[in-house]
Amino acid sequence: MYQIEKIGDDSFYIKAIGTFPLPVAERFVIEFEDLTKDIHENLNVIIDITEAILLRIESIDTILDLLKRNNEKLNKSAFIISKNPPLGVEFKYLLEHAESSKRKIVSNLEDAKEWIGIEDIIFKKD
Repeated sequence: MYQIEKIGDDSFYIKAIGTFPLPVAERFVIEFEDLTKDIHENLNVIIDITEAILLRIESIDTILDLLKRNNEKLNKSAFIISKNPPLGVEFKYLLEHAESSKRKIVSNLEDAKEWIGIEDIIFKKD
């Protein structure tokens, strides 16, 4: 499961919870690409996976392809991972193969905001 929140003109906060089976990964890619289609540079993303369990093996390639396609328009992205060593290993693999120094693994939201260069984040209420 996931939630995508726009937190600025060209900035997004993504929260992932639980596992990420292939149908969810594919739906996420479609939704994210639709939300960012008009952004051609300076895309900033905070991906909070503190409540994620593991990526499904079949989802890794789908997410890796998305990361590679976004290299050109990406300014910076931060992946919040804490206290989940297996997930940290999976994302280190993804980031190594996405070929960009614009991505970083951090341990909390404050470090993510600092890396991205965002001071305040205001979330919409449903």
